[in-house]
Amino acid sequence: MVRIVKNFYSYIYMDATLVEALRILEELGEIKGLTEDLSDAIRVLKNFGTFYNMLRKRFKKYLAPRKSETDLISGRVVIDKLKLYRERGENRVTVVFDKRFDLSDLVSVLEKLSIKYEISQS
Repeated sequence: MVRIVKNFYSYIYMDATLVEALRILEELGEIKGLTEDLSDAIRVLKNFGTFYNMLRKRFKKYLAPRKSETDLISGRVVIDKLKLYRERGENRVTVVFDKRFDLSDLVSVLEKLSIKYEISQS
């Protein structure tokens, strides 16, 4: 099950398994068009093991995908940062979406892919 949290500062967090997150981001890319941050995030998820080990060696929790200035200015950036972790032997991802990303776009992708989800506010 995918967990979605919208916090006080209007950031949307999505916690999912690696497989679910990859499917969701690829579908977002097809619907909204691939941006540099989205394609970089997909690349990171496809190489989860390498980036997970790199983050652990550097004692970091989050990884920020590359963003193009054009996408930033036009408000097309989708992903702010990613958190890669393992829980009970399962690869998991927390995706922090950009402030301007619309929750309804995420919900429509989840429903299109028939992925169960829960939304909460913090």
